[in-house]
Order: sequence, then C-alpha cells, then structure tokens
Amino acid sequence: MFFAAIAIVLLLAAVIAAALPLLLGIRGRSDDSAASGETVYRDQLRELERERAEGLIEADTYEAARAEVGRRLLAAGSDKHDGKQKSDASRSKWSLVIAVAAVFVCAGLAYPYFGSPGMSDQPLAARLSADQPELSVLVARVEQHLASNPDDARGWDVIAPVYFRQGRFGEAREAYANAIRLTGPSPDRLVGLGEAMVRQSSGIVADEALEVFRQAAAGDGGDDRASFFVALAAEQSGDNADALRQFSQLAARFPEGAPMRDLINQHISANRNAVANAGVVGNGPDQQTIDAAASLSESERGDMVRGMVSGLADRLAANPDDIDGWMQLVRSYAVLGDKAAAGEAVDRATAFFGEGSEPADRLAALASALQLEATSP
Repeated sequence: MFFAAIAIVLLLAAVIAAALPLLLGIRGRSDDSAASGETVYRDQLRELERERAEGLIEADTYEAARAEVGRRLLAAGSDKHDGKQKSDASRSKWSLVIAVAAVFVCAGLAYPYFGSPGMSDQPLAARLSADQPELSVLVARVEQHLASNPDDARGWDVIAPVYFRQGRFGEAREAYANAIRLTGPSPDRLVGLGEAMVRQSSGIVADEALEVFRQAAAGDGGDDRASFFVALAAEQSGDNADALRQFSQLAARFPEGAPMRDLINQHISANRNAVANAGVVGNGPDQQTIDAAASLSESERGDMVRGMVSGLADRLAANPDDIDGWMQLVRSYAVLGDKAAAGEAVDRATAFFGEGSEPADRLAALASALQLEATSP
C-alpha cells in the first residue's frame, strides 16, 4: 500500500508536469474585438467620403487616408480568420493533453500486473560489486595464467601481495621468490619475501629471513622496513643493546607522531628496560655503551648475547611471573640454535602458569612455530 500511494503521487505529478505547459498555451480569444474594429474602420471610410464630398480635404490626403483605413479594415478581417484557427489549435492541444494523461494512467494501471512492486531493492554495494568480478575469480585467472606462463614476472609481482593480504603466506613467499628469480631483487620484493617468511614463523625473524632483510636494508637506498626487521631480529635474539642502537638510529628517519615512529619508540623503550634489567647499565645505556657493543666482533658479540640470555634466565628463575620475559627467552634460545634450552624454558614457564592458561597457550603457539619438542614427560 505504501508503494502504491507513492506511485500514484508520482504519476499525478508526472501528468501535471507534462500537461501544464500545454494548458498554459491554451488561451481562448473572443472574436468581438475583431468585429468591433471592422465597424470602426467602415465608419472612418464613410467619414472620409463625406469630407471629400464637402471639399474639406485635398484629393492626395483623401487617397492616402482612404488607403490606410482600407489596410486596417483588411487586417481586422484577417484577425477573425486567425481566431478560428486558434480555436482549432486549442482543441488540438486539449487532445494532446488527454493523450499524455492517458499514457500515464494506463502505465500506472498496468504496472501491478506486469511489474514487480513487491521486489526488494538492491543495496548500492551489491550493485557495485555485481559490476566487478570477485577477487577470488581474479586470483584464479592470474593463477591459471601463471600455470601456463610460469616465467611471467609481472604476474608473480601482481599476485604476491594479494596472497599476503589473504593470509596465504607460503604462496606469497613462493610468488615473491619467483619474481626475484625472474627480474632480480628490489627492496619491495625482498621486504615482501622477508615479511612472508616472518609471518610463516609466527613473527620470528629466522636466519633466512634476516639475510633477506639485510640485503634489502643494504646501501644508501636501503628500505626502512627491512631495517626494522633487522633490529627486531637482534631484539629477538636477546642482543638488546644492539637492538636499542639500531632502533634508535631508525627512529631518526621518521618524524614525531608518525605511526612507524611510535612503534619504533615502543621497541626502544622495551630494549632499554631489557638492557637495564640484564645489568648492562643502570638506568639505560649511554651512547658509549651502545657504540662499544656495535664494535664487538661476531664471537665477542655472541658471548655478550649468551651472557645476556643467561642473565634473563636467572631473572626469570627468581621472578617467573613475566610471560613476555619467557617469550623473549624462548626466542633467544631458538635464534642461538639451542632448541633444547628453548623447549626446557617452555616447559618451566608452562608449569608455572598452568596448563590451559592464556600465557601457556601463547607459549605453546610459539613452540609450535619454532618447531620445538617438549622435554617434559
């Protein structure tokens, strides 16, 4: 009923809009004005004849006046004929108005029988999406193309980030690797490959991913995203002093308030606290300590990292209620290649927090990502 009421109102509005200009054009005129004008002009002719007979006007003036009055008399007769034509035109316009109204009325009466007034409307989003193929269809087309043309680097470049956004990290990793194989490395491809590796490892920057990020971060045109993951790898390995140095350098490349700067500042704060808790410095490292850590050889830095990891383990033994500390300890052991120690750390932390607790579930997920084997019976 609501639709019918709206339809009737719109129909009437359409009829009025179409007929009104025609109605305004119909102006009936009376023929009285034309008839009275003709009588006046005949009287003027008789008056001219009388004045000429009495010699009151010259012959030339008489002829000119008589010609002018005669012209006006003929014009008055023509107006009478035009009036009849206008009357005929008025009838024609009324016929057109009736025809227009009939079309609208017939359409309104026929719609309930031939139309679909009860059909629900289609949302705008659905109409827009109907004009565009679904993403899954497009991905399938690209995959089919790449199956026949595996050396199409452009195709791998296109589909790799799509795989990543869909959470298909293994396929994204393969796609980035193929693009690099065919066209060579670029910062974007290398970072994409490294991020896919990290997401596959539940956020752990393993050695293979670290090498990829180092390659992307190298040189003057190094990618800041790659530098972030290189610093993150140092943090995960327990080398908080080096991580602090790298994050501090990276922070200077971003303006205050930038989302990336805020994230980096969080890591700076976390690594400063970790260094302080490990006993390297009292209230956070000074620049001299950071520079000294950066100047160590690989073996010396390894000894330093193992010492810091050992300090973290001792701290957790004394104060085990620190899930973030346990997560860092497990990652550090894994990066150092000591998976047995990492598994033992998972077991000790799980025993403290209790099976089925939220911290225990986080540790179990990390152990699965690192492919650790439980040591407890």
